[in-house]
Amino acid sequence: MAITVTGCQDYGTFPTPEPQQEPEKPASTTFINSADRAVLAVYEHLLSLAQSHEAKTYLAEFSAISDNWSAQSELFKDGSSIWYVKVDMSGVEGWKEKPYWQQAGWFVYQDGRVIPSNRLQANALRIEADLQELSLPPPSE
Repeated sequence: MAITVTGCQDYGTFPTPEPQQEPEKPASTTFINSADRAVLAVYEHLLSLAQSHEAKTYLAEFSAISDNWSAQSELFKDGSSIWYVKVDMSGVEGWKEKPYWQQAGWFVYQDGRVIPSNRLQANALRIEADLQELSLPPPSE
């Protein structure tokens, strides 16, 4: 007994679905290899958080007042390293600005990622929180 199937001949074959491919992320071209570049990475990071006029004004005031920035490379036991960038205005007598503007620190990875440090009372995180709060859209009524 022979059964002939002609359905595929009449309708053609169905194309096999192609597997979904995730879009390739471009390789980071950023490589932090100097103290100046590490400080600049922090400025760029803070600017990316400032999404409103108010947040940018806040960042401009912070940048103008807190101008003693430094960066040093820290070596881990596994041989990798990270930059520790800090602003330190503790030598200024009679500081009248926000207390957490006086000292703050960030970690900068070699690939350019920036995260707030938990050192110096986590002041960097407070600064970032201010920028995010100032960047929130106004409440809708």
